[in-house]
Amino acid sequence: MTGFTVHGSLDLHIQDRILFIEGCGPWNLESVKDAYNRFGPLVESLYGSPWGSLVILHGDPIYVPDAADHIIKTIINERKKGNVASAILVGESNSPEFAKRHLSELHTKAGDTFRFFSNREDAAWWLVQKITSAQII
Repeated sequence: MTGFTVHGSLDLHIQDRILFIEGCGPWNLESVKDAYNRFGPLVESLYGSPWGSLVILHGDPIYVPDAADHIIKTIINERKKGNVASAILVGESNSPEFAKRHLSELHTKAGDTFRFFSNREDAAWWLVQKITSAQII
């Protein structure tokens, strides 16, 4: 399916070895691909050393099926390039419990190490521990 307008927004930035991904859903495939095209070079700057993702979701925390499949493939690819873990915050979304079930399924299918948090500080601390542990190996 092609030709759909972008639904959902995603914004990315890096602080230290953490990729912050913040978005408002729901997201379709066009939105996910648009974000990857816009932020690909930023993400690529992390490759070569361990890094982590801190995901903060607002709105309706769901990826439509083709976008979900794309996210799974992206997580698998990014893990091969040094992403050691994902910390996820869904407390500001419209359906936090649904978000946890939906995102757990995606991250599990991708073989990701992930955990849900209620605040950015705890999430970032956990990621730093994961990144540091991966650097020691």
